[in-house]
Amino acid sequence: MLSIEPTGKIMGAKVTGVDLSKPLSDAAFGKILAAFGAYGLLHFPKQTLAAAEHAAFMARFGEIHGMPDYKDPGSPDVNIVSNIIENGKNVGHPDAGMIWHKDMTYTPVAGYATSLNAFKIPRRNGQALGGTRFVAVQAATDDLPADVIEKLQGTYGLHSVEKFNSVIRQAGSKRATYSDIPDDRKRPVRAHPMLLTHPVTGKSVLYCDFNHIESIYGLEPQESEELLAFLADHQMKPKYLYTHEWDEGDLVMWDNLSTLHCATPDYTADEHRLLKRCQAMSDKVRNRGFIKAALSAASAA
Repeated sequence: MLSIEPTGKIMGAKVTGVDLSKPLSDAAFGKILAAFGAYGLLHFPKQTLAAAEHAAFMARFGEIHGMPDYKDPGSPDVNIVSNIIENGKNVGHPDAGMIWHKDMTYTPVAGYATSLNAFKIPRRNGQALGGTRFVAVQAATDDLPADVIEKLQGTYGLHSVEKFNSVIRQAGSKRATYSDIPDDRKRPVRAHPMLLTHPVTGKSVLYCDFNHIESIYGLEPQESEELLAFLADHQMKPKYLYTHEWDEGDLVMWDNLSTLHCATPDYTADEHRLLKRCQAMSDKVRNRGFIKAALSAASAA
């Protein structure tokens, strides 16, 4: 039987009693969608999915947004995140998530859900390494001063892949500079509201990926810079932070509309890590009919 157990911390819940390798009933999907809105992160233990099964699960939430490289042989919609090298080549993306960010902010419509399925987790002295850190942005939004909320109304963050690449290279990434990447990998600056209405919960939530946003449209440059610095510091307060410590078979999915995330690079090149990632856009959840039908199925069960 499907069970959803909150972590008891600032965010997240563990979901058991479901086999994600099989199609979900409408009732089960509706309960999972509601929990995803409420908790921002769901942990499904003991789920070792084939790539096609992983993609099919994520497609329930929205259109799959594939990545251009390190594709899993079993599905072009799933890509590999790993520090393992075979025959002189990386088998997966070696430095994904080194800095705080949201996924898919460079798309015309903000991305929704990202999931990682763990296949190999490094350990040292029995302790799992490479935990993923999260920010409970909904909680941080709820605590924003009224004058800051007022200032953010009607403003847009200008999200730049070029800025993100610059910041992540400063953090030690070896990825190419923005000017050196192929033209088909470049992305235009995208404008997203600084405050979104969450499509599942209906609550106002801050959409501030400070490592992607180059400026806030609607504010003077100095005011924009100062407000971005304030929002970054506010979201990074320890009370909003949560860390998932991985185990093989974990599938963790998070809501990019209401969280930030960052990898913990506390393992060496000889301590191998391999996870598989799949991402879904917010096209379905922005459809009120879709949300109503899913939540109705959950309540009727």
